[in-house]
Amino acid sequence: MAVVSGGGSGLGREIAVELGRRGYDLVLLGRRQPPLEETLALAGAREAGVALPCDVRDAEAVERCAGEVRARWGAADVVVPAAGVGAIAPFEQTPPDDFAALLDTNLTGVFLLLRALLPAMKERGHGWIFPLLSVAARRAFPGWAAYCASKWGLRGLIEVLREELKGTGVRITALYPGATDTPIWDALPGDWNRAAMVPPREVVRALSYALDADPSTLVEEIQLGPAGGAL
Repeated sequence: MAVVSGGGSGLGREIAVELGRRGYDLVLLGRRQPPLEETLALAGAREAGVALPCDVRDAEAVERCAGEVRARWGAADVVVPAAGVGAIAPFEQTPPDDFAALLDTNLTGVFLLLRALLPAMKERGHGWIFPLLSVAARRAFPGWAAYCASKWGLRGLIEVLREELKGTGVRITALYPGATDTPIWDALPGDWNRAAMVPPREVVRALSYALDADPSTLVEEIQLGPAGGAL
């Protein structure tokens, strides 16, 4: 069974559809149920999937969802924290509330989801986490202070977790895509050449590569970006 947050659109939807195609039962989390139901339909998982309205910033809501996972499946096999938001503004023009809101989703939301699901995965002795980071977790871009802070912070969180999970049977494969053509760009100011971005299917292909690798090999991270360089 696979848990995907942000499963109603963007990379979360694309990854959920692929996991459904591979035969995973799906638990999709997102703030609105209709898009989650649409993803389940696209994945052919209406009968074996669950759409759970959930804001990953809400610790109690996340724990309730984890409780449903435990009650029905015991533990997740795959977890993809794909819920994320973006914002662009010069550092001095970034409102504190906007900065906090972005970190709440991109960093704290991942922390809350993994914290709720990991105990059952560790108890069972296997599982796989695919955090969606970004080239912005390794490289700074003007105007992206809040976003870079969230992704650099998430990178640190994942690296600590990787150390703590050694010997537990729970794996982590971190994905570092560059600019990817998803709806996150719809609300961002600027002129973006969407045709030059990484197609979402290539991020899905990267995740699939890790899943299909020989079990004796752990793919710890995958970096990919636009062929023409960072946008």
